[in-house]
Amino acid sequence: MRQVAKMHNITAAGRELGISGSLAARQVAALERALGMRLFQRTTRSIRPTEAGERVLEWVGQTLDSFTELDDSMNAMAQTPRGVIRLAANYYAAGTYLPGALAEFNALYPDIKLSVVTTDELVDLVANGIDVAIHSGRIPDSSMVGIKVRSVHRVLCASPEYLQRAGIPRTLDDLRAHSCLVHSTNEPVNWFFRKGDETVGIAIRPRFEANNHNVLLEFARHGLGIARLGRNTVREDIESGRLIQLLPAYACVYPSGELPNVWILYPNRRLLYRTRVLVDFLTKKLSALTEYPSNK
Repeated sequence: MRQVAKMHNITAAGRELGISGSLAARQVAALERALGMRLFQRTTRSIRPTEAGERVLEWVGQTLDSFTELDDSMNAMAQTPRGVIRLAANYYAAGTYLPGALAEFNALYPDIKLSVVTTDELVDLVANGIDVAIHSGRIPDSSMVGIKVRSVHRVLCASPEYLQRAGIPRTLDDLRAHSCLVHSTNEPVNWFFRKGDETVGIAIRPRFEANNHNVLLEFARHGLGIARLGRNTVREDIESGRLIQLLPAYACVYPSGELPNVWILYPNRRLLYRTRVLVDFLTKKLSALTEYPSNK
């Protein structure tokens, strides 16, 4: 019933639950007959809960939450966490250090199943059913709890082919004349840099945009412009000469002069035992990660 209310479509809800749409419809109809009232208002395009349906959904949610907490308490007493955890991670984490960390976690806690969603955007954890997220950047939503595990050191870089064609920027002002590769979901039209105690903003000329840092890396490799990417992301490319680091004396920062951070996020509510185990594990693992040294 909750899945039908969430998706506003019986067929889609059935598919999500692994049953046919007709079976899902029969189950809803049987519940309505048992309660003697209509729980959903049906139209040709969607299905939505009636007032009575909303009350039933609230009661079902409270009952399921109570059962989940009871089961979780038993797991905690036995120190055997189990169940499913939905984890959202940015593309860089999912493609680099996260698989190894999760392999270690799986060996320690084989009864926990992990469902991983990859996104560079900050999603609504509650609305999307996410238990834990690994996110780089800011966390404006006060409904989330954030644990800062590390800072992200970004560098400017471009391919030798691009620099041969467009020239090497020697100063921050030189960047104004270059094609810049930006992250379309969170990049401002100004890039900010810090040297010592001074923070400077430079109006850049966005040439290509992408909502994935791995795509920006490929753009830079193919000579499309100057990218601003994490040092660890471009470490091998810089060491091999495939990319050239630019203006290494400057730190890439926010307008406030702060470095971006990596956060472990979870909804502002009581953590289930299995989720707390994952949060503690990831906090320890990510805080211990080493980073490619600066050229400064």
